[in-house]
Amino acid sequence: MQQAAANDGFRFGDRIQWMAVLIVLCFVSVLLLRSQSAASYPTYALSLLMLATFPQWRDALQLPLLRWICALLIWLCVSTAWSDPFDLRKALSIWSRSLLVFFFVVAFAECQLRGQLQRWMVVALTVVGGVVVLVAIVNFYVTDPADGRLNGLGQLDTHVIAALVYGVVLLFMLRTLFVFDSWSIRAGALLVACLATFAVFMSDSRNAWVSVLMGVCSYLLAYKCRDWRQFLVTVASMGTLLLSVVVVLAVNEETRELVLPRGDSYRLAIWGETIQRILAGDGLLIGLGILTSDDVTVGGIVFPHAHNIYLSLLYKGGLVAVGLYAAVLISTFALLFTHFEREDAKLGISILVMAVFAHLLDGHELVDKVGDTWFLVWMPVGLALGLGWMPGSYRR
Repeated sequence: MQQAAANDGFRFGDRIQWMAVLIVLCFVSVLLLRSQSAASYPTYALSLLMLATFPQWRDALQLPLLRWICALLIWLCVSTAWSDPFDLRKALSIWSRSLLVFFFVVAFAECQLRGQLQRWMVVALTVVGGVVVLVAIVNFYVTDPADGRLNGLGQLDTHVIAALVYGVVLLFMLRTLFVFDSWSIRAGALLVACLATFAVFMSDSRNAWVSVLMGVCSYLLAYKCRDWRQFLVTVASMGTLLLSVVVVLAVNEETRELVLPRGDSYRLAIWGETIQRILAGDGLLIGLGILTSDDVTVGGIVFPHAHNIYLSLLYKGGLVAVGLYAAVLISTFALLFTHFEREDAKLGISILVMAVFAHLLDGHELVDKVGDTWFLVWMPVGLALGLGWMPGSYRR
């Protein structure tokens, strides 16, 4: 962890500390509050603070990663113009949400350079995350849901989203075990890690199982590998092996139910219908617009989105949006690999690896109010941006 200003108490006039408080509140609100609008209040305050202090961080606009982020967000906002139907109120909402995401990423990048944000995040996720996961487990056994799958609380009321966010909590706990020397802190982190692992398992989501496993293995390998090249080769080999095992089990009738207990959950039909609509609407290059409904009806069941964030981007913003998101991911990984020896880079890599795998089977919105995507995508992007902003120094 960065040690600058590490032992300083809270200073009322320190804007970095206020920003860090608001960022922590953003994530805690997702864990605790059912209303996404209520959870977004800290993001509004954070955005206003960033806007008011623009001269102090405007040099960040020179970073290629931030320019790719701006290009992606602006393109998705512009796509409201050819959405069908066009709705001015919803279009303005997309622009405002994009600003929230932009200011959050810059604020996270600036705050994480000092190191205080990471410590506060660890405390918040250990205490609040631990309690929330424990309550979700207790609620699971008390309510005994008919589908036998553990759901989260608040915004995390679906098993897949809850499991993925709990996976991020698990990665933070692993970081605590590796970084902190205090046995009391490590004991608390170990307990929360066990609870989070159990919650992920009881979600019964194969997507979460594989994705969280990839994230955990990535984090552990980051400490074992001597450099990012060895890490990349090892993770690629591990991912290929894991995928091969899943495929073998899936094609075998005797083991298929183990990996696909609910078949493909209509994924192939959903993806096929989504691709047909893209081609029929001539939206391959620029998409059909972010406001265009992506509901898909399969077998009389209405599915609210494409259940694949990459296909969803193709639907809404076409190949342009997919290319811009690929540029954001590549730039993020490049910065994280450049600073591979840092604790923040290892954490960012593991979260983003988990997200990349998870979003193959789920996810649909990059531009949204604070929620699971901020845990899985925008947090590691913010970490990478901070590492590339002023390496080896700290902003005050």
